[in-house]
Amino acid sequence: MLQSDAYLRYVVYLKLILVAMMWGGTFIATRMASQVFGTFTGASLRYFVALLFMVPLAFYKDRFFYKVNRKQFFQLMLLGSTGIFAYSYFFFNGLKVVQASHGALIVALNPVFVLLISSFFDNEKISKIPILGVLLSLTGSAIVISRGDLFSLFTVFTWGDAFMLGTPLSWSLYTYFAKDVLKTTTPLQTSTLATIFGFFMVLMLAPFESYPTVVGSDIWVAIFYLGICGSVLGLVWYYEAVKKIGPVKTSAFNNLIPIFAMLLSVLVLGETLHTYTFYGAGFVIGGVFLINRF
Repeated sequence: MLQSDAYLRYVVYLKLILVAMMWGGTFIATRMASQVFGTFTGASLRYFVALLFMVPLAFYKDRFFYKVNRKQFFQLMLLGSTGIFAYSYFFFNGLKVVQASHGALIVALNPVFVLLISSFFDNEKISKIPILGVLLSLTGSAIVISRGDLFSLFTVFTWGDAFMLGTPLSWSLYTYFAKDVLKTTTPLQTSTLATIFGFFMVLMLAPFESYPTVVGSDIWVAIFYLGICGSVLGLVWYYEAVKKIGPVKTSAFNNLIPIFAMLLSVLVLGETLHTYTFYGAGFVIGGVFLINRF
């Protein structure tokens, strides 16, 4: 039985590593798509593709997956508004302006926000070493945002940085509030219904944006990548992990996302990594390690 439990944990960990790899790729795909599509148009297309796969799969697993009680309905609406609508708004707008590698290091604050939000809502005291981890991670993000010059932090702070900071905040709320609804629903059911709610939210605002006359094949590949890898596989596996090992431990694997995003930004987009990028990454990832290790 112990071996079985250990095996299941390793499977969860492997899936989370793959999720981190796929979500690292979403920075590159979103950076590409955001240069062509408006924020809500791009998000609508992403989640439309995702739902083409998620809904049939959810029906296959449970013909009545859409039947939820009143409490679950509002919980799922909250997840859709934070993890789909708000996240897409901040993510697309941020990557219109900043490089994928830069944005990924700011989003790496997600485990820090999950810890702080969990501590706030659950009235739990944070011990000294995780507090040190929080400070290290915040310092690393400040290095990245200030482009290596901490003394000019507030003078070089851009709207792109602000949007990217909103991304881990909205995702942390999405991660934390999933904990309760997952007690009575499956990860696939939760992911699908939350995505449906969020999809209709972004879809309502998409008509107010202009639509490009010509869209290259590489942009469509990016959209389908966001829909299938970034949404279907990523969301379902992520919520499986939240249900099995909890939100804080699950979010720890998000510190792998900037590593994959930086590598892919160089290989795919040809971005240049500056010296401060490595310093900032070291502080952020080291801080997240302390948070989850102790």
